[in-house]
Amino acid sequence: MVDDVLYTPVRGVLEGITRRTAIEIAKDLGIKVAVGEVPVEDLYRSTEIFLTSTAGGVMPVATLDGKPVGNGNPGPVTTKIRDRYWELHSDPNYSHEVDYT
Repeated sequence: MVDDVLYTPVRGVLEGITRRTAIEIAKDLGIKVAVGEVPVEDLYRSTEIFLTSTAGGVMPVATLDGKPVGNGNPGPVTTKIRDRYWELHSDPNYSHEVDYT
């Protein structure tokens, strides 16, 4: 997060389901999302940084190059997105039973 905008790179990332879901959740929460180039300088100015993965979901980044991101704790935006992400796992509108027979 830089200046109340959630930035995500346009290239060099896996455009997976978890990333897409995090972007959709952010938009649903009224958070402005910008997909494009993310200069390294912006990473160092960020108040919040998170990563996404299938196994980990939305994971806050506490330090960058040994320096705290924000106050070193998960920020409010990351926390909201992470919590909503895990809530969706038990929401029947987003869950489908797989029949392996």
